[in-house]
Amino acid sequence: MDEGESGRPRARSDAQTPQSPTGRNRARSDAQAPQSPTGRNRTASDADYISPTRGASGVDDGQEGTARRRSSVASRRSRVSGVPSLAPRTTLAQRTQGKFTLAGPDETPQLRLAQEPFVQPGYADLNPSYEQPSNARPVWSLAKPLPRVVRSGMVPTKEELLQNLANAQRPVENSQRYGLDVDPNDVEQGRIDKTNDPRKMAAQVEDARLQREQNFMNKILTGDGQSMRQTSRMSRRMSRASSQRRSMRGRRPANWEQPDNLSTVEEGESQDNDEPGERPAFDENEEDFPEQGLEERMDDLLPDLEKTGYPEDLHPLVQELVEDEVHNNHTTWSVIRTHHREALAEALAVFVQLTMGFCVDLSVTCANQGNPNTTSWGWGLATMMGIYISGGVSGAHMNPIVTIVLWFYRGFPKRLMPEYFAAQFLAAFCAGLCAYGIYYQSITNYLLLNADSGIITSFVTSQRETWIGPATAFFNEFIGTAFLLVTVLALGDDQNAPPGAGMSSLIIGLVISCLCMTFGYQTGAAFNPARDFGPRLALLAVGFPSTMFTNPYWFYGPWAGALCGGFFGAFLYDFFIFTGGESPVNYPWERTERAMTKEVMKWKHRVHLG
Repeated sequence: MDEGESGRPRARSDAQTPQSPTGRNRARSDAQAPQSPTGRNRTASDADYISPTRGASGVDDGQEGTARRRSSVASRRSRVSGVPSLAPRTTLAQRTQGKFTLAGPDETPQLRLAQEPFVQPGYADLNPSYEQPSNARPVWSLAKPLPRVVRSGMVPTKEELLQNLANAQRPVENSQRYGLDVDPNDVEQGRIDKTNDPRKMAAQVEDARLQREQNFMNKILTGDGQSMRQTSRMSRRMSRASSQRRSMRGRRPANWEQPDNLSTVEEGESQDNDEPGERPAFDENEEDFPEQGLEERMDDLLPDLEKTGYPEDLHPLVQELVEDEVHNNHTTWSVIRTHHREALAEALAVFVQLTMGFCVDLSVTCANQGNPNTTSWGWGLATMMGIYISGGVSGAHMNPIVTIVLWFYRGFPKRLMPEYFAAQFLAAFCAGLCAYGIYYQSITNYLLLNADSGIITSFVTSQRETWIGPATAFFNEFIGTAFLLVTVLALGDDQNAPPGAGMSSLIIGLVISCLCMTFGYQTGAAFNPARDFGPRLALLAVGFPSTMFTNPYWFYGPWAGALCGGFFGAFLYDFFIFTGGESPVNYPWERTERAMTKEVMKWKHRVHLG
């Protein structure tokens, strides 16, 4: 292949190169001598056609090869002499659109279309769940950004709304008490300037919250609150319609024509005959909302979680999405699987992850050779596989600490937590038995010449050396779990720098490998109560001594250390970076206190203490 056949795009010979110091401006010579006897100057018709191979351009092979060589030499000379390139130049800011991030480029529509599979016509009719969007219900997954949900601390109660209505105040009244001249619109939208006096910032924050809640109250009392209950249904139908359009793409009949009887709506108009730009407002001097029957209207329009049949931790809008979800259910088992799909998927992911992790530890131990980092890579890749297996169904927490932290900081439904815990611990127990059965003969041969401590440490974590004290072991698990949860929440934050589709699983696997290499020497790096407690019970069941539970590390390491570290790591991320209202760190303190008080009262009522 000669120089003209390189992978770089070739510049056209009739392109303009202004201000060429060499005097070889080919475009100028082409314009002045269109009838050159050499035949190398193209006419206007030739310039309109560019052959991919340049073989049919009317130039013989010898002349074409000469032109290619001259073009290559000229391009090299232009680079050496500093002549601008023929290709348009772009800056780094233009190519990245100002997004200087190490997380990679954003997903493009072309990339999404390339990943769509072939769907045979009629498949969705027999499998209706395939047509619904993937985000039909919230999934707190480690494989994609975490959902954004409305929690009790974000929404005022009916009593608070009535109190605000009775004691209505002027906009930015709290700010004006401190002599601040601020715009109410800027305050409502969160544009608050920093100041050395925290009381002034707190006053503006209070004004912003009251304005938002007052607008929310006005929508409810004027009847617009009914649209809140229809929001989920409308978004559900729009999502389903968009998915149907995607599935119908490329399947239109040949005689399809655009219907010409579609109704149109002019800009600024609505089908409800509302005046454009009209917005309900509340004035304490006006009696737009009569006090008579106000509480009855609130009961009708405002969803009251305590009086409905919804679960306590599930918002009514989300409940409607879940109720509208469709399923295939071709067999009796499919019905059972539908009601326990998250727990079953979680159990399968934990079983695969821990079985592979225990086996890689046993392979290094029984061989009496190998680099300890081999086990770190094995645990990381096993975690990646587990997330790929059930990340879109259960979220692939594979760790009770992750489940608890996502409940406290991100609104994971607490009604699902018992199922998740049972699946995680039971799958860890079965994984210990499976790995022991696979390596039974190798373990038996190993125990003929070695003590059983090597086999035990292949399944459970502990102080690997005698000089490691309880405090060191505790903080080893504490810091490692804190770093793990910081990374998990960062990858799940859609306003930070979420990786591309499918990359979260790989990244978390690499994070686990890094954490095992960093903290595995001293304790074995559990970071997970199920990963340590399940195999302890499995070894106890196959005949190993109960001395595994005499060392209290099994409690203050994988349990206390990991739990405290997980909560601390999540607090660090939300305190420094996260801005969503679903985190208790971003709640007003009185709302957090109210939610905790209500939770304590409910538990007291359940256990008949009051």
